[in-house]
Amino acid sequence: MAAAVAIESDVLRVAVLPEFGARVVSFVDKRSGREWIFQGGETSDTGEDAIYGADAAVGWDECFPTVSPWDASQTPWKRRLRDHGDIWGRPWTIDAQDASSLTTTCASTEFAFTRSLSVAGPVLTAAYRVENRMAAEMPFLWALHGLLAATPADRIDLPGRRELGATYLARAGSSFALPIVPWPDSPRELGFRLDEVQPEAAAFAGKFYDAGGARQAALGHGAEWLVIRWSAPIDALGLWLNYGGWPDPPRGHHLALEPTTAPVDHLGDALDAGTAAWIKPGAAATWTITLTLARTPS
Repeated sequence: MAAAVAIESDVLRVAVLPEFGARVVSFVDKRSGREWIFQGGETSDTGEDAIYGADAAVGWDECFPTVSPWDASQTPWKRRLRDHGDIWGRPWTIDAQDASSLTTTCASTEFAFTRSLSVAGPVLTAAYRVENRMAAEMPFLWALHGLLAATPADRIDLPGRRELGATYLARAGSSFALPIVPWPDSPRELGFRLDEVQPEAAAFAGKFYDAGGARQAALGHGAEWLVIRWSAPIDALGLWLNYGGWPDPPRGHHLALEPTTAPVDHLGDALDAGTAAWIKPGAAATWTITLTLARTPS
């Protein structure tokens, strides 16, 4: 079991496993005691053919340079990209650390992916930097894959949205297709409002995307909210809902609000749609995410 490194403020405590993909395994509101991160152990399979399945689906990981697996042999990557990308479950180095901040890097001959976490009061800031070490311009897809421990009392707030694209929908193990769904009211085929967290007995799972350029999403209820905000160049959001519908078996109960560079499931789709992010040789891309414990979703 990898050793956790903790950083904290007077309001929140965050725990990270640098040796296991710098996975964030805990995000606790010290005032209420609420744990916002979906809990679980570590999978032993992190090889090139690893599948991000039930054992792996816990905590907050970084998906880079793809989310779903894809054969990138005809791109500058010149190889197959594994499920959920190169950097989850792999050792990262600790570059800097103190009581309220932690900077870690996952590096190879192709890239250096650095994430700096810092806490102040109710806010966690995640600052990202990705350096291209290739001789050619690098295409990539990134998504923050943070599985949240939601309850049926919670609801999801996506301000300004009117509809979402759907790439995966399943109920009780049977998939169905609805390419576009209204938000938050949903079509009859879903049977519930999308902004209302459902119980595990719903046996539903779905992956949705918003490409409208909004840069905020929230989960919570009453005066207890987790608000996620992101900066340019990130302008898309993935929404993963798992109410006892994935995998089959066993099933889980969690959701993810996923800021992402493109509203697609793998790098090939982003390249086809012209939405892949690119970094010139020797250059770097940067962006910032904040997670705030708030009394309202706005």
